[in-house]
Amino acid sequence: MVDFDFYRDTYLGSTVPEKAFPAAAARAAAVLEDYERRYQVECPGPDSRRMALCAMAEVIHSYGSSRFLGSATVGSVSVRFDSGGARELARELYRKAGIYLDIRRGVV
Repeated sequence: MVDFDFYRDTYLGSTVPEKAFPAAAARAAAVLEDYERRYQVECPGPDSRRMALCAMAEVIHSYGSSRFLGSATVGSVSVRFDSGGARELARELYRKAGIYLDIRRGVV
C-alpha cells in the first residue's frame, strides 16, 4: 500500500485529497494485485509499484467523481445510454500502471 505522504511528496500528486486517498489507494492496490495474479508484472525501479498505485489512485478518484453520465433529461425528453465507463476505467487503469510497471499478458 502507498500512503498520502508518498503521493504528495514523491509522486508529487495533487489530484486526490488527503481524506479520499486511502480509499482510492486501496482500490488501486486491489486492481494491481489482480494484474499480478493474471499477468507477469515486474517493477523496474525501487518505487515503481508505489508510483503506479498513485497514478491508478488518481484515475479511480477522477472516475469516481461522476465522470460518466448514464442518462440525460432536457425538458420532457429523457435519454438513457450506456456510457461504457467500466471498460474505459479498466483501460485507463491498465495504461497508467503500464507507465511505471512492465506488464506482460499471456502465459505466466
